[in-house]
Amino acid sequence: MTRSDQYSNVILKNIKHDLINPINAMIGYSELLLESLSNENILFKQDIQSIFDSSHEIFAKLQQLFSDKSNTGDDNLIDIVLNEELHYSIRTPLSSVIGLSELILEDALMLPDIHVKDFQNNVNKINQAGKGLLRLINDFSKYSDLSKNEILEKYYTDLYLKESNIRDLEFNSQVEIPLNTGNILVVEDDISNLELINKILEQLNHSTFTADNGEDALKILKNNTDGIDLILLDLIMPEINGMDLLKKIKENKKTYNIPIIMLSALDEMDTIAECISLGADDFLMKPINKILLNARMNNALEKKYFHDKEIRYQQRIKKEQKKSDSLLLNILPSSIAERLKNGETLIADDFEIATVLFADIKGFTTLSSNMKAKKLVLLLNKIFSKFDELLVKHSLEKIKTIGDNYMLAGGIPKPSKNHAVSVAEMALDMLNIIPEINNQTQNSLEIRIGINSGPVSAGVIGKKKFIYDLWGDTVNIASRMETHGANGRIHISETTYKLLKNIYSFDKCNFLDIAGIGKIQTYYLNPGNI
Repeated sequence: MTRSDQYSNVILKNIKHDLINPINAMIGYSELLLESLSNENILFKQDIQSIFDSSHEIFAKLQQLFSDKSNTGDDNLIDIVLNEELHYSIRTPLSSVIGLSELILEDALMLPDIHVKDFQNNVNKINQAGKGLLRLINDFSKYSDLSKNEILEKYYTDLYLKESNIRDLEFNSQVEIPLNTGNILVVEDDISNLELINKILEQLNHSTFTADNGEDALKILKNNTDGIDLILLDLIMPEINGMDLLKKIKENKKTYNIPIIMLSALDEMDTIAECISLGADDFLMKPINKILLNARMNNALEKKYFHDKEIRYQQRIKKEQKKSDSLLLNILPSSIAERLKNGETLIADDFEIATVLFADIKGFTTLSSNMKAKKLVLLLNKIFSKFDELLVKHSLEKIKTIGDNYMLAGGIPKPSKNHAVSVAEMALDMLNIIPEINNQTQNSLEIRIGINSGPVSAGVIGKKKFIYDLWGDTVNIASRMETHGANGRIHISETTYKLLKNIYSFDKCNFLDIAGIGKIQTYYLNPGNI
């Protein structure tokens, strides 16, 4: 295809666009009037019906003309611009449209049962559209004495001046061959068509935003990103044309999912395909058929509704997942929780060395007989919450609580060289917490702590109610250290003592006889380092 032929195609598209816009207004407004007039206004209905029929006749003749001439070769532009059929066969029904609309405007005050002002306004839109179409056809006479190349040059210059950024939709083509109402943005440079579509949408109970150019459309989208459910976008517009605006909308993450229906007088399959490939959801030809427009909009709005619903579900799922993960982390160590989420069904590990601590709050048995359950639980929660904060400070894991007994461990599930020191520091801090709680609550609670170090087995117990637990002699001895200890003291085994003897001072205890294990040496850990 020569450059001249390319220019011809661009001009043909714009000629068709310019001619069909006023025809769309004539058909659309006459259809609205026919629906609004009662059967008592039979004479007006007959005249409006004639306008409607004449407008369709004009449209049919233009469609035939462009269909016959658009692929006939080099002279297709001249065949349309200077075609006598365009000048004469269209003028007869067009004269009927203009004449009847003027007569109706003169007699409009005779209509007592409808909104006269709105009726007059709609008829005037038809009259102005008809006259605008007539001017367009008359303008073609200025090319009558020019050659084809001169027509190309003059028309393309006029077109460029009219639309400074007009783009050839074929030059840079990269084509590879239950919701009833919503907030709809209409982008249409032809004011008559814009008002017509707006009226149709209002009749269908939609809320509308309107823009007659791309810049205003982008501003509306920026200010109403979450409020626009659908965009009706004219293809050929000045400055930013419909194709470029479509790209901008789809390039923006905030507007990407808004469905877009393209509106155009152009019916080239390549153009339609390119719009769809760029993200348009549908393509509707002018003149706009109200029933078809409503069906296409309902389809797009339904897709938008279900897409938004899916997004809300995804957000809810993420929120619930976050709550579930948070709950899981309160029950299990983070690394164990991650293993469970990754599909491990049996989690059991052996650790060569770890340190286990048991702590028992003395005085709760007495309190429970004199204090209401709610107040008792609040007090225990206050103490254990402080202990939980210390766990984070010392990088330790809480294993479980049983009544007023608190169990923790160091060196699991992630091994640590400093497990014994971390647990000892934790124990000393726990001793200091109890006097603070007593001062705040006017109680006289005491804490007894036992610690032991050695090999342990650890794993997740249960299928529906999980618990990460420890077992083995090391755990049993740690529990005995707490049971046989003294209030306000940290009772440790000889194994733990050997790990800490160069850091802290100790008081040596008598041998402790543990059933099943025998006699062992134990110590009391003193506050402060050596």
